Amino acid sequence: MHTRIVSTSEKDTSRGPDLRTVVVDDVSVAGTHEPFVEHVAFTAPPGEVTVVATDPGIPQVALALAIGGRVELLRGRVSIGGAADLADLQLRTRLVDVADVTAPEDSIALQAVVQEELALAERPASRKAVAAFLRAHDLSDRAARPWEQLPAGTRTSLLLELGAMHPQVRVLVLAGPERHGGDHVRWLDTCQRLAETGLTVIVLTTAASAAALTTSKEHAA
Repeated sequence: MHTRIVSTSEKDTSRGPDLRTVVVDDVSVAGTHEPFVEHVAFTAPPGEVTVVATDPGIPQVALALAIGGRVELLRGRVSIGGAADLADLQLRTRLVDVADVTAPEDSIALQAVVQEELALAERPASRKAVAAFLRAHDLSDRAARPWEQLPAGTRTSLLLELGAMHPQVRVLVLAGPERHGGDHVRWLDTCQRLAETGLTVIVLTTAASAAALTTSKEHAA
């Protein structure tokens, strides 16, 4: 398992079909005056972290929504294992920390965020279940603290783990983790660990952050 850094114009036809392979083929998403996303193409296989360099803000959000089947496309096609049905894309993908879409509000208590995410993952979300999750992550003493008070890497990692818990999810799409600042090592390690379970993990980040990920990967090699 490794981390792949791709451009948004990559076309990879060398890989055979897999039930969890995401193929984004010449995708454009309409904007108010011009496309938010235009001519994006890449392949994200299971068992790997695929990092895609995109413009920050609305383009990241639009591309995440497109991959997850949450928005109509201006052109192109998104598929998972060859299937492009919107309902199937929505079922198989989890959009993680997408600004103004799935990102938790900063002022909400950690325990409330965990409870909501467990419920979305169709897991027990009782006080006991939330307490057990926090205890397993050594966060019991922070249960009542606002979400924003947790370190950025911890927040992103928790959302990734909780998103992966849904029984039907095969693809995780993390959008704009760089906007929180902090070190990327924590959440990238989580991405890699989840990919090792067979999930397809896609990270939408800025070109500068993608370059930093490439540099850290080379240093670790």
